[in-house]
Amino acid sequence: MFYSEKAGAFYDPAIHGEALPADAIEITRQRHGELLGGLARGQRVVVQAGLPILIDPPAHVPTVEEVCTRIDTAADTARARVAGDPLRAVEYDRARIEAQAFADAGYPADAVPRTVAAWAINGRTAQQAADSILAEAAAYTEALYVIRETRLAAKEQIRTLMAAGEVEQAQQLAEQTIAAIEAAVAGVGNAAA
Repeated sequence: MFYSEKAGAFYDPAIHGEALPADAIEITRQRHGELLGGLARGQRVVVQAGLPILIDPPAHVPTVEEVCTRIDTAADTARARVAGDPLRAVEYDRARIEAQAFADAGYPADAVPRTVAAWAINGRTAQQAADSILAEAAAYTEALYVIRETRLAAKEQIRTLMAAGEVEQAQQLAEQTIAAIEAAVAGVGNAAA
């Protein structure tokens, strides 16, 4: 058996005849089996001191885009947990607008908006429903601000760290940022359910 580092392949004279690459190194069948086993485990074959040996592949070094995408994905997931589907977000915004107009008008009993009336259940008054809607909308808005601020600041810091070769610190910052984003939505909107 032979191994060619340039071709990254094994050659068997019984199959390939004398058509072997110039860099082919003769190996025993036992070594061939060991090398194949290492390849199956994810190792790589390299030639050192004229002999093919197994080495572990280098650890994957994530790109700036990969690390930042993890943060963006966490932010997208957090926003979806809070708002649910996009149409529900529209519904919540409509309820907020109507509740704010109702509150600004002094909570007139004869002009309760439908979105407020729908929440005035289980003993809640129209004013309590409007105030509840506004409090939830404020919490939702604050969560969105925190997500945006946290996400954008972290991505900029990650770009700086990665440019300086501080990959491990960038990955740690990404983990901390993802945890902060998840904490920002805990108990808000649909994430409270």
